[in-house]
Amino acid sequence: MSEKDKKIMEPFGRIIPQLSETEKEKLLAFGEGMPFKADQQRAQQDSA
Repeated sequence: MSEKDKKIMEPFGRIIPQLSETEKEKLLAFGEGMPFKADQQRAQQDSA
């Protein structure tokens, strides 16, 4: 993991224990959706 990756992950490590279960579910859904959206955008660029 790069230093930038670690820098991105550190705030999440601090805040996750403080989140409610609902907030954790929302964060998880967002995180799971990011790669899906990136794949869609990549596919559109490749077909253009």
